[in-house]
Amino acid sequence: MDENPTNIEHSRPYWYDKSRDLYVMTLPSRKNPVAVPGDSWKVIREAYSNWDGAPASLNTLARKLGLARRTVREILKAMETTHDSAPWSDEEIAEGSEESLIEDLIRRKEESVLVRAERKEWGRIKKDAEAYRRMDLAARRLALRFESTASKYQVKQLKLPATKDSYALVISPTDFHWGKYAPMYGGDAYSRKIARKRLMSTTKALLARATARGKPKKIIVALGGDGLHIDNQNKTTTRGTPQDCDGTPEELAWTWVELCRDYVDLLRQVCPVQLFVIPGNHDRYTSVLLRAALKGWFSTAKDVTVEECMASRQYAVFGTNLITFLHGDVGKPKDWPAIIAGEKAVEWGQTKHKFIFCGHLHTEREFPVFGNVTVYRMPSLAGTDSWHHSQGYKSRKAIVAYVVDSKRGVIATEIEPTEEGSNG
Repeated sequence: MDENPTNIEHSRPYWYDKSRDLYVMTLPSRKNPVAVPGDSWKVIREAYSNWDGAPASLNTLARKLGLARRTVREILKAMETTHDSAPWSDEEIAEGSEESLIEDLIRRKEESVLVRAERKEWGRIKKDAEAYRRMDLAARRLALRFESTASKYQVKQLKLPATKDSYALVISPTDFHWGKYAPMYGGDAYSRKIARKRLMSTTKALLARATARGKPKKIIVALGGDGLHIDNQNKTTTRGTPQDCDGTPEELAWTWVELCRDYVDLLRQVCPVQLFVIPGNHDRYTSVLLRAALKGWFSTAKDVTVEECMASRQYAVFGTNLITFLHGDVGKPKDWPAIIAGEKAVEWGQTKHKFIFCGHLHTEREFPVFGNVTVYRMPSLAGTDSWHHSQGYKSRKAIVAYVVDSKRGVIATEIEPTEEGSNG
């Protein structure tokens, strides 16, 4: 120790050797005095202080310093330091000006905020990556399972008269909310039994009228878009909103795949089917599994094409038409054309007519034309649950088929509504 007594302060439970920047103290658990370098003590004091609202615990400090928890506690006691202590040592406070200490505290705050923001962002990235990794693995397993068990039967084709003009039918039972429970008192009861009957009966009636003009070239169908009412084991949407359901998550997921399989089989009796699965705010993750299951099931079917796209916006080109499917929960309709033109620049330039089909709000509407882009918002067949009933939300329950001429775009729409309270 320095022989110059002027460099030693010992009016406290510790001695500070200023020339060597050492804190010397005696601890109950040690026979000999313990010397702590000044730089180390600054780190300990700043970490233990509650100045940023996140003080380190004794265990954390012990792990970082490689010391016993008891030793760390005794050092803090000898140095008269608690969580309420300032982040500076007494010597720093004595030597520093008020202005310099304020600037130092501001700098520390900035660093703390940046570190917390980075940790939070990294945590979110890891959480999302893990979720998608699990979803991708489950999707692959589902696809393999359905590929190995897919039926070899052939669906019979209906005999329809040939049409003069080539056309396609665009159909989307968007916002179907399979598994939603809606009580009778709301005037529009809904369960899986009612939902299946409602979907099949309205679609058959719709096809009967739409195909009166002759056999379409193909049916472009978009499933998903809140097709399944929940997205996880907790019976919540993707973002965690609890939902009223008429079964367990396992029952809903499995029967939803079966219903979609049967629905595609119904459509392919008319003509070949091009199938899209659009993610919604209720089923962003489970839509991935639905797509994988249907891809596996129809892997041997030559008249069904399942598009392997997981994007929020998905596209089809038919003749001179660019067709876009999106759920409608993100962004504004007036901004969608510019986004699509940037994403599909080649198809945008090669097609004459542009159409966007969306859902989300359960109401049918044709928006104002944005340039040469027409936006159709499609209705829902889903019943009215207790929350929507209490809020007074009402909309006609229906499904729409859009007749798209290969050269002239949408030339007609066929709408098949179901009466509220009819349970079908």
